[in-house]
Amino acid sequence: MLLSTCELSYDHLVLATGTESNYFGMENIRKAALPMKTVDDAIEIRNYMLQKMEEVIIAADETEKKKLATVVIAGGGPTGVEIAGMLAEMRENILEKDYPELSRQGARIYLVDGASTLLTPMSEKSQKYAYDTLVKMGVKVRLNARVKDYVNDTVIFADGETIQTRILFWTGGVTAKVFEGVPPESYGQGNRLRVDEYNKVTGTRNIHAIGDTCLLISDKNFPQGHPQLAQVAIQQGKNLAGNFIATLHDKPLKPFVYDDKGAMAIIGRSKAVADIPGAGRHFNGFIAWTAWLFVHLFSLIAYRNRFMTMVNWVVALLTKDQSLRMIVRPSPKRKERSLGQ
Repeated sequence: MLLSTCELSYDHLVLATGTESNYFGMENIRKAALPMKTVDDAIEIRNYMLQKMEEVIIAADETEKKKLATVVIAGGGPTGVEIAGMLAEMRENILEKDYPELSRQGARIYLVDGASTLLTPMSEKSQKYAYDTLVKMGVKVRLNARVKDYVNDTVIFADGETIQTRILFWTGGVTAKVFEGVPPESYGQGNRLRVDEYNKVTGTRNIHAIGDTCLLISDKNFPQGHPQLAQVAIQQGKNLAGNFIATLHDKPLKPFVYDDKGAMAIIGRSKAVADIPGAGRHFNGFIAWTAWLFVHLFSLIAYRNRFMTMVNWVVALLTKDQSLRMIVRPSPKRKERSLGQ
């Protein structure tokens, strides 16, 4: 195996490289849009929003003001819904204090998706609750609106409609990475590696793949492949580790079967949705929001991290504010984006 720094030999190779944003061949959007996949992306989004807030209050041209005060979020999955809800709450609770000029200007938030619903993989109740909640929060939701291009600060849709903005978030899909040396026939939809029930990549002898980067269709409950969620990767990792140990002791291997623990999506303060498939139950509002907080809190490593995170959440809940306003660059060689440069 060749790395960027060296060459390694192996008995078994496990690929768990996750995914990256999929721009579906739209180069202008790849260059200009802000993705939301990594911690660096989240920091960059905060930096960019702070910069645009400063620019809008000093802009003299009304057309430019409108572009800077308009946000378009492409993608109605959990990430897009969360960003839309976060920005709506920020507009309501923070802009009036920090940027009163922008508050009077009126920031516009659009959440657009090519599908007919938000949160497509979740239940109809969750989809409806998310839609109704975001609309009540002042988010302009546009469904069946597929983004086609982004030119001259203008989002262009397949039906010919347009929205002028200087701030475009892209949460419209992901794709797995392609590796040289892996047979082309080993790849499936979204560049995901096809694997058997033991997570071994088809067409290979000792290469395995787990998590978002793999496509396992032998699980009868998920014939189209598993959802690209952290729980899938965690369970596949544990199952594969157990199979490696079983191999050492000449014991039979255990095929992977996903134990679906449900799905959650947070929308805003005391606003979330949760589906529990085994019980066939749907929760929303404060109960789902509390469950989301606890699930994510206890997923953190070390008690100190959990405690500090809980303290920060409690402060944010009580004050309806965010304490950090500094612009911090995650990397000195961060790739500059053409949007607003």
